[in-house]
Amino acid sequence: MQPAQEGWDAVEGGMATTAIVGKLRDGWRWLAANFIAERERWALWLPVFVGVGVGIYFWLTAEPPLWLGALSVALTMPAAVVAYLRQHGAMPALAVAAVALGFAAASFQAWWVAAPILAHKLTAVVVEGRVGAVDPQPEGTRVVLEPHHIDRLDGAPLPARVRVKLRRDEPSLLPGEWIKLRATLLPPPAPAMPGAYDFQRRAYFDRLGAVGYALGAPEKVTPPADASVSLWRHWVEAMRAAVTERIRAALPGPTGAIAAALVTGQTHAIPPADAGAFRDAGLAHILVIAGLHMGMVAAVVFFAVRAGLALIPRIALRYPTKKWAAAAALAVTFLYLLLSGATVSSRRAFVMTGLALLAVLVDRLSLSARAIAYAALVILLLTPEAAAGPSFQMSFAAVAGLIAFYEAMRGRIGQWHAGAGPVRRFVLYLLGIAFTTVISTLATMPFTI
Repeated sequence: MQPAQEGWDAVEGGMATTAIVGKLRDGWRWLAANFIAERERWALWLPVFVGVGVGIYFWLTAEPPLWLGALSVALTMPAAVVAYLRQHGAMPALAVAAVALGFAAASFQAWWVAAPILAHKLTAVVVEGRVGAVDPQPEGTRVVLEPHHIDRLDGAPLPARVRVKLRRDEPSLLPGEWIKLRATLLPPPAPAMPGAYDFQRRAYFDRLGAVGYALGAPEKVTPPADASVSLWRHWVEAMRAAVTERIRAALPGPTGAIAAALVTGQTHAIPPADAGAFRDAGLAHILVIAGLHMGMVAAVVFFAVRAGLALIPRIALRYPTKKWAAAAALAVTFLYLLLSGATVSSRRAFVMTGLALLAVLVDRLSLSARAIAYAALVILLLTPEAAAGPSFQMSFAAVAGLIAFYEAMRGRIGQWHAGAGPVRRFVLYLLGIAFTTVISTLATMPFTI
């Protein structure tokens, strides 16, 4: 009986193995069929592979040579073009080329922004330079200087930018002005623990070579003879500082700080208790200029311009006022982008809003999924270091989750709204808010944790 039982066990084992292989084969066929069916959306994977290349760069423990990224692009790009023209192995070749492009972009950006970093602590040194940015805070003001002279660093290269915390508020300081102060400077601090917020990395890409605090009030000085002319960036920062100061003067206290954050993106002036209340209520995203703010500005300008032009029959009947309104909205949102400080979330929102407005200008429909893919691609190529920060990760995760959910539920939501009365529409509106909150929370949860 024993040999017969062993033979039967072997048959059963073979049948089980065959069933597993069959299920794996069916699963592979299902994946392949869905992959082929989604061929019109293969382009959406381009920023993902570029992000993989950026991630590989930041994963390395040693700085790779600059030529490595250039060589990888030089080898993979022609191969991808040849594969695409021959229609043989095009997708793998394009994926590898996108990874190489992301790696090269991160490597080039690290080389491009490289600047001297303070090697050791300097106590009570005189710093003279041009004000690059003014950041009001609940207690005092924080300024970013572009130093022209630092004591005891005459023979060493100066940091490109120095951030100094002033002991009291200095509303009269504007970007572009020259000041002199006595301060204690330190190198940018390392993370408090492994995996914690890496201020050194952000300081490197912001060209911030030292941080510190002032030991006295700053003194405005005359620019040196060899000083360069203030760039447009200083003009933008001066405008942001002036607008912030006017808002805080008209609305003193936390109200003005919150209002300034919604206009100029200056959130550091909000008292910690109020900022914590926003976080506890789940409304912290309102203080960050993103799609909500950019969309409101674009919508107000678009409809105001179009309604105004509609009041003039000679223009409304002869010219494409809709395109004129879209062009005006695009220009105003770009100015709002500059006024807000051009953060990662505001750049993402501007690209997506800009694509929708450009679609109006060229009489095409705007595809939301492609809009977010293009926005991610633009940010990854221009500022690849943003991929390592929570702002980029959470912003794109939330928007991608919402787009995916509502695209999948578009048909069913349309059926729910068909023939709905006022009460049912109000209930559906509340459900939409709830679904939006849940989806965005689930999408950002891995990064929040």
